[in-house]
Amino acid sequence: MDVAPRHSLLLQTHLGQPIADAETNALRAAVDHTTVELTVFLTLKKKADAADAGGWSLMQRRLAELYAVAMGQALRNRSRLSVDIVPMDFCAYSADDMAAFKENVTLVADAKSEDALVCPAWWPSEMRSARLATDMPTSVHCAPSSLLTSRCAIPWTTYPHVAVGGTFDHLHVGHKILLTATALAATNRVVCGISSDALLEKKRYKEFLEPYRRRELNVLLFLRKIRKDIIVELAPISDPYGPTATDPTIEALVVSRETLPGSDALNVRRAETGLAPMHLLSVDLITLSENADHQDSAQSDSNSSGHSAAASSDNSLLKISSTAIRAELARQQTHQGR
Repeated sequence: MDVAPRHSLLLQTHLGQPIADAETNALRAAVDHTTVELTVFLTLKKKADAADAGGWSLMQRRLAELYAVAMGQALRNRSRLSVDIVPMDFCAYSADDMAAFKENVTLVADAKSEDALVCPAWWPSEMRSARLATDMPTSVHCAPSSLLTSRCAIPWTTYPHVAVGGTFDHLHVGHKILLTATALAATNRVVCGISSDALLEKKRYKEFLEPYRRRELNVLLFLRKIRKDIIVELAPISDPYGPTATDPTIEALVVSRETLPGSDALNVRRAETGLAPMHLLSVDLITLSENADHQDSAQSDSNSSGHSAAASSDNSLLKISSTAIRAELARQQTHQGR
């Protein structure tokens, strides 16, 4: 199979059971053959005997495991590859949305007959496809989207209006897991507070911080790639509370496990102004690196977040944080100046 700048990968996974070797092998092979951007269209499936409880945790864990496999392989390859995982059951794409991927070859992993991939009606039949194992052209069966959606029966509680906050500097896999979980928790609107430039004056390596508008655009583009059927509102935040302190419609806030205790202060602030408390949804598979960034504010839940997947052997390779990225940029600049 030829190496190309961009590929799409059709992948399916069974929640409630360990990640399969076939999944990790397909993902690593796709990474090996892609140099710039890999978009994984993920189908979530559930075994009939899997427990119905804990869908939120199962979803997070699988996202983290798959990102760990992909980025671990990219790091081994010394590649700057960007990987996005799009849960296909929820993204609400149309045929027009797929125009952005028309130049991609869609990679399809070999699968057992009972695991045959079924794509929704919006998946273009003319998309070029190739099976990873055989490198032979293949076809992808398109069917009404209801057939695909019915495959994901893992429940988690959703809310019409969900908030999330952070710095989102040099958008990385920890951010992507947090934002994806937020998008999957909302049914109508995501409100994302992004730290203003003024709030970041005391950041380490601040000269390598991305400006607010770039960080805002990166968050918007990623959320729109994950879901097309929700409203995305982005707002600069200059204090620890952001829009959660004044917006009465926000019903839930997605935070990392490490910032969950501090997030209680947000509900205290809402109570002081007569607003109902928000449900706090913890994303527990984002691990904060040991630096001062995570002390910035109660809402800074991802600016210094690396990500880890406890079940993945690739986990040790993914000590990624925005601070670490800026530190590396500083190191490179110093090296080039010698």
